[in-house]
Amino acid sequence: MQIISKTKKFLQEVKTEFKKVSWSDRNELIGSTSVVIVSVALLATFIGVCDFVFAKIINIIIR
Repeated sequence: MQIISKTKKFLQEVKTEFKKVSWSDRNELIGSTSVVIVSVALLATFIGVCDFVFAKIINIIIR
């Protein structure tokens, strides 16, 4: 029965902490999501270009 009381206490504490959270509004959430998507796209493009260039360099060296 101790596990049930510990679980109940944990869930009560979680509920209390959730009340303290400062939740983002819709506009802030959309802005943050846009920044993340653009950043990931730019990084993926950069890594893809680097991979392509290094592959070409390695092919030139191997031949």
